[in-house]
Amino acid sequence: MEGRFRVMKLTSPVTLVVLLAVAGCGGGSDDSFTEDYNKAVRPLSELKTNVGTDAAQFDKLADRTGETRDNLADLDPPDDAQDEMDKLLSGLDRVTRDLSGVADAVRSKDPVQQQNAAKRLVKSSADVQQAETALQQAVDQ
Repeated sequence: MEGRFRVMKLTSPVTLVVLLAVAGCGGGSDDSFTEDYNKAVRPLSELKTNVGTDAAQFDKLADRTGETRDNLADLDPPDDAQDEMDKLLSGLDRVTRDLSGVADAVRSKDPVQQQNAAKRLVKSSADVQQAETALQQAVDQ
């Protein structure tokens, strides 16, 4: 049984990537957007970072990621940052799906499915991190 969950333990640090990637924008030329952004990502930034490997915890993180995505979609970014915002929103959609996929894989108890779900989450989390960095750079210009 330990071998089955070893794959999922690799996912816990990946989940932190999601939390850190949308932890908030710094100050910049559009402080109002930055403040709104930081409020929008609060559902994720307030989560405990010790996610664990329980399917329900991944489901909760998926819900919070979706909530954060919806909050961000309501924002009006500076015109020169709209493309970057759209990429971030798309990336958060993928992360939300991938977190749900990890939860399903944990419930399946299938190590191959768990490994594949973890790989998808690693990829989508990295994409979100890149999109958030690009958004921050566009807002700071």
